[in-house]
Amino acid sequence: MNFLCSCCKQRVTKDERKEKPKMIAGAGIHDIGYHLAWMECRPEELSLPVGERQWLHSNQVPVIGETRVLKVTQPFDEETGNTFTTVFEPWQMFLNGWDSAESPEDIGKACAVLCRFDEVLWADDFSGYISVKVLNTVPLDLLHTVIPETVTDIRFYEDFGSHEEVWTEYEDPHRLYRCWSAQGDVSQMQLICTDDQGIRHEVLTSWFAMHQDFYYFGNAVNR
Repeated sequence: MNFLCSCCKQRVTKDERKEKPKMIAGAGIHDIGYHLAWMECRPEELSLPVGERQWLHSNQVPVIGETRVLKVTQPFDEETGNTFTTVFEPWQMFLNGWDSAESPEDIGKACAVLCRFDEVLWADDFSGYISVKVLNTVPLDLLHTVIPETVTDIRFYEDFGSHEEVWTEYEDPHRLYRCWSAQGDVSQMQLICTDDQGIRHEVLTSWFAMHQDFYYFGNAVNR
């Protein structure tokens, strides 16, 4: 299942990608994930055809074993039965960034989620709604405890964004979430978690560009 790009009208498939997602040993998630929307509808609309329901962004944290609905667009390219990883964020954070979180508790709800693609509910050439089973969840602020460390000489804290203007959407003693954008055509996000020993861990980045909209999970540290 894949889709056309709404800009160039070309079909976007896995074949274009240089990197293929791999499972991270001990973490139960892939190292590359899709940027997808978690959706729900009102209970009274469940009897309606899927395309006629009023779908809303969800605030409900995924629970292992439950079935949920995702809205998918390019570059999503998976078949039923496949597993893939994405991120859940409360809807305000998903749509408007972490600086729009309704409460500090919402920040802690953000998590990486391993899903199994169970069923296509509705689709056209540009988007679709699918049902998935939640297989695993890892809170983003715990990623550094389950993903093996990778020591790098790249100064990810000092050099993020290079010459672009970087803005911080959220910061507390243990979490730093920041972004940069080049006129909206290319953008990147970074989440750094600082442990109790004061060591910074780059656990999540994202990359958005033409036919690209992915999360990258890891645990990079500088020595």
